[in-house]
Amino acid sequence: MWAATCLASCCASCACEACRATISGISRRSARIAYCGLFGLSLIVSWILREVAAPLMEKIPWINHFHQTPDKEWFETDAVLRVSLGNFLFFTILAILMVGIKNQRDPRDTVHHGGWMMKIFCWFVLVILMFFIPNGIVSFYESISKFGSGLFLLVQVVLLLDFIHGWNDKWVGYDEQFWYVALLVVSLVCYVATFCFSGLLFHLFAPSGHDCGLNTFFITTTLILVFVFAIVTLHPSVS
Repeated sequence: MWAATCLASCCASCACEACRATISGISRRSARIAYCGLFGLSLIVSWILREVAAPLMEKIPWINHFHQTPDKEWFETDAVLRVSLGNFLFFTILAILMVGIKNQRDPRDTVHHGGWMMKIFCWFVLVILMFFIPNGIVSFYESISKFGSGLFLLVQVVLLLDFIHGWNDKWVGYDEQFWYVALLVVSLVCYVATFCFSGLLFHLFAPSGHDCGLNTFFITTTLILVFVFAIVTLHPSVS
């Protein structure tokens, strides 16, 4: 028993030290990747809770205070919304703290690029706290998130386009045949991936025998826009 306790203590200590070393190794350049990783972690947590948390949430009195217990799908959705709300609050608070920063000499810049142990702890606490708030707040968040998610995706598209333009300019700047061929290959791979993913979307969200007209409309519209923008970008008059 004593040996097992010592072994568990050593393993926990090593794990903590490994996490500390990894987090302290996050540089200014990799901070953006770290934030993406934290966002990806929230997606994984949402997926796990969606699969396993429903039976537990049914027993929480301030969540399941209905005269008739909702179906399992309601609790699955509620679990995802609460994780999403915690994630939203974390990044919103962080964004507000960063307002007005113009260069890396600002003392608050260290909060953005450093302090990862504290930030991960705060994120974890916020997600946990969301399971103690009333259903009304979660319902309100669900309503506004339908519009906020669209704005979020729009911002991500703008950032992605800026990244792609920078990538293209860098490779074109080399002015060598290899890099031009590399751009062509990457472009073709992206187009093929787009069509394959669209087919997957049709399979998952517009199955035959179901009334999924709105889903079909958005997926089809996206494919049409892909064709239109491809033709526009290849037109000689477009610089």
